[in-house]
Amino acid sequence: MTEYVMSRTNWCRVGGYAARSAALDAAPRRAERSEVMRVHGIRRWGPTMAALTLLAGAFQGFQASPAAAVDCFRDTCAGKDPIAMGCDNDAELLQQVTEPDESVAVRLIWSPLCQGVWLKISRDLDTSPDYVYGTLWTTRAPDGGIEEYDTTGLLGDGVAGAYTKMQNWKATTAKACWNDVDAQFDPAPLRYIKNNNDASLPLRHGSCTDWM
Repeated sequence: MTEYVMSRTNWCRVGGYAARSAALDAAPRRAERSEVMRVHGIRRWGPTMAALTLLAGAFQGFQASPAAAVDCFRDTCAGKDPIAMGCDNDAELLQQVTEPDESVAVRLIWSPLCQGVWLKISRDLDTSPDYVYGTLWTTRAPDGGIEEYDTTGLLGDGVAGAYTKMQNWKATTAKACWNDVDAQFDPAPLRYIKNNNDASLPLRHGSCTDWM
């Protein structure tokens, strides 16, 4: 059986969907789980609550600090700078792709608090190509159609790293790419699956993470 899998629309067939769903669901469950544990603890230790209340006064100086505030959430993060919005404070790596000679590395990053996704790129100034672009590709919300993109643009002389603005990861899927052609060039637009084997043509002029 031969199957052409377009990365623009059939991202869920080529991996990343399960990881994306699990990550998006995890953040609200963390807070929910903490609340359940707190309530259950009160019920379990109800008879000694008065004593615990007295002891608590001795440990006021050891209270955990509140979580860092962020300035956007989901769709309000689209097109915003992740550092300026505070979303980089809890950033997590979804996937990283590094060239065999380690000259260029591209990362797909997300924030559980903001639920925004963005790209980070780094390069070796001595061994990387003269032209390096980083591009965050996303499916069009809400129908998953033609790709949209955010880009670092061309990394200038002496620039070893850059990042893009965010997109709402709840409404789209995303992949992070680098190439040496142009900001709008996708080095991996098509996957060719034959008899359950990946028979795609070799990547040229760059590389990408999976769609997630």
